[in-house]
Amino acid sequence: MRVTKKRTFVKTAIYRVWILFTSYLFFVFVGKSWSDAIGPTLALNFLYSIGYYTYDRIWQNIKWGIEK
Repeated sequence: MRVTKKRTFVKTAIYRVWILFTSYLFFVFVGKSWSDAIGPTLALNFLYSIGYYTYDRIWQNIKWGIEK
């Protein structure tokens, strides 16, 4: 079983869109204005996207729990 980098990227992108939306709502609900919530949301999600992609690619190399 092999997972392509393209699949990992698409999976990461879809997940990050969801997290982007929920992060933005969180910042708004904790008191940030709509416009003040944009900067922290984008910065955090950019960094977390790189982290998630790397984490997922590492797990692709771990054979534990994979059955044919």
